[in-house]
Amino acid sequence: MTTKPTNTCPPPMTTLMPRQFVAPLAQHTPRHWLPGNPVVSAILNAYTVLVPANENFYIRTLKACMPRVHEANTRWMIVNFVHQEAQHGVGHRQHWSVLDAQGYRFRRFEKWVDVLTFKTVERIVPLHIRLSAVSCIEHINAYLGYEFLQQNILETADPSVRALFEWHFAEEIEHKHVTYDVLRELAGGYLVRLLGALLAAPIFYLLMTIGTLKFLRQDGLLLKAATWRQFGSHLWRANHMALRTLRHLWNYLRPGFHQNQLDDRALARHVIERYSTTPSIWLQPTARGQQQARPAVSGANRGRDAA
Repeated sequence: MTTKPTNTCPPPMTTLMPRQFVAPLAQHTPRHWLPGNPVVSAILNAYTVLVPANENFYIRTLKACMPRVHEANTRWMIVNFVHQEAQHGVGHRQHWSVLDAQGYRFRRFEKWVDVLTFKTVERIVPLHIRLSAVSCIEHINAYLGYEFLQQNILETADPSVRALFEWHFAEEIEHKHVTYDVLRELAGGYLVRLLGALLAAPIFYLLMTIGTLKFLRQDGLLLKAATWRQFGSHLWRANHMALRTLRHLWNYLRPGFHQNQLDDRALARHVIERYSTTPSIWLQPTARGQQQARPAVSGANRGRDAA
């Protein structure tokens, strides 16, 4: 059953647990690890190539904001957000070794993206606009997670690769509100949110498109009619991702928007529980996550820990 956004916000996740991905990613994983669907395989391969540089940009941006954030719980959330995002970068870099073994060439593209996009933006764009851009991309990550999990698109995928993406998507849902809440505290005007979205969304989808087409070209499938029929199925006929994407972006631009108006917490919890329990425990708390499992400290102490 599809969960629809409302005008009321359920409470956010009470904690953000940093976890590490420990599933074995086999180097003999098939190129099209979503069987019969090279297009979605290529789309998420492009996503995995962009993740580490993306996450590092988020981390640098949120760390730069920390001295301006005075509310203890928000600082605590930022610290745990940073730890979760760092682990996403580690997990996806592990998948890079699989892509290498499959014979894909992508590292020059990844370096170009990091230097010419993220580091250039960092040099010339003011911090409050960068924070707004991160907020928008985090919204994109969260609604991608919602759609892939809610539609169960990866049901038949290679188990370990499926686990990697579904863990990442679940944690994007967990912490989807963090950068937006920081943005509201530091630069809460609607114009700033709009400018960040106008910067971030076109760049994100341009890079995803270029990366996807590069993977399909290396597969020899770029000019095949079946490939474009499969694009049509993913974007319109089957998964309806084009229209759903436009709706999610439109929601973000509403004046009264907040991420928690879409209550998809149960989706995230289900995924985390599935990969954190036997027979295959593929998610484990990091050292910081293990500390959080102990009795909670006071908000004041949390604020000092986050400093």
